[in-house]
Amino acid sequence: MDCWSPGAAPAQTTLDEALWVARGRYAAFGVSWEIQTDDVSAYHLLLDRLPPGSTAASSKVTARSYSFRTLPPSVSETEASYLLEADGRPLVRSSDPDEIAEAFEEDVKWLVAGRSPRRVFLRAGVVGWRDRVIVIPGGPRSGKSTLVRALVGCGATYFSDEYAVLEGHTVGPYPSRVVNWSAPRVSLGAWVDDGTAPRSPKPLPVGVVLFAPFQAGAVFKPKMVSRGKFLLGMFKHAVAAQSRPEQVLRALEAVSRKCNALESVRGDAQAVATYLLERLV
Repeated sequence: MDCWSPGAAPAQTTLDEALWVARGRYAAFGVSWEIQTDDVSAYHLLLDRLPPGSTAASSKVTARSYSFRTLPPSVSETEASYLLEADGRPLVRSSDPDEIAEAFEEDVKWLVAGRSPRRVFLRAGVVGWRDRVIVIPGGPRSGKSTLVRALVGCGATYFSDEYAVLEGHTVGPYPSRVVNWSAPRVSLGAWVDDGTAPRSPKPLPVGVVLFAPFQAGAVFKPKMVSRGKFLLGMFKHAVAAQSRPEQVLRALEAVSRKCNALESVRGDAQAVATYLLERLV
């Protein structure tokens, strides 16, 4: 996968004996941010949570500055706690550093998704099939990750179970840091070159957009969606819909001219995956 490797971090780490032990700047999808911590292990904990495609950045202009501080125990506390700040504003305080890291991961992913200058991020699952992608818009607990898993199990290529990253009418991969699946992904071989060097799939044009919220016991009976309903359905899942509506609509209009849109409630994900892939040539 095209993810940032913590092993490359020391090249971007600087020392500040007055306050910060480690500091670095990183960027993904045209958005940069700074991380500074007062503990080296905390610094690497945050590096493990960077968005896909993150790289070290040299620019001093950043969209956000994150600070990870260790706080000594107070009179009422028996152990140290930690504070994560964004641009000097507290985000979360906890005695569990993993909880701090999770909050950082969610915030920086949302930052990138909302401010990427050239790409439009949609909350959606994505798989590749033949020379197109299937995009499954949906919010949390809509069942999109379950459907992505079922499609991959049938031979589709995993792109994302979190975001569809649009650039023009194509979608690039945005793999989750950890995909919590008990069975290995069937299509992982498509990510490997000569069996050793991992690589992510190339961006592909959108073939099908599927609006398929889960409903227990529902029978999948897809029907075509009008262009207007397609635009409205996709727009509400765009991260930058409120901040950059014109850019989002231009991207969605470009996609709408190149793909088919289907809708149906669905029950069993495996049955839906089999139905789709058997009919998409």
